[in-house]
Amino acid sequence: MDALVAELVSFLQALKGGSLIAYLILLALVLIAPASVIAALVYRRILNERRQVASTATQENFGAIAAELRKRALEMKERDDEVRKREDCAQPQQQQALKEQQRILKQSVSHAITLGLKDNQTRLLQIDLKGVLSAVQRKRNEAA
Repeated sequence: MDALVAELVSFLQALKGGSLIAYLILLALVLIAPASVIAALVYRRILNERRQVASTATQENFGAIAAELRKRALEMKERDDEVRKREDCAQPQQQQALKEQQRILKQSVSHAITLGLKDNQTRLLQIDLKGVLSAVQRKRNEAA
């Protein structure tokens, strides 16, 4: 701490003495400080814009997925209605076969929906991680 104070005092004395090097160092500090603050603010704004773009894309993807799920649910309901009508007219053996087919169809649709959602989530996470990793790598390169 004492060494730091001593260096500061000697710097101020050199400045007072009118040393050209001291003026250049002071000028460099005065120019570098605002430039680094501005660079940090620009970098932060770029990161915020990336997050907003990724967030908007995620919302759009989930909106599209929700619309597709509603469409599939409506189709399933229509199929269920058809199956119920057939069951009313069918004999007991046919009823069991139809119920089994309906159960298999529901399972396959559920499985397809689950795989689709997992695929979209994985893709979105990869996009997000790539952006973060590239930003960290650029920061490391700038620091070096």
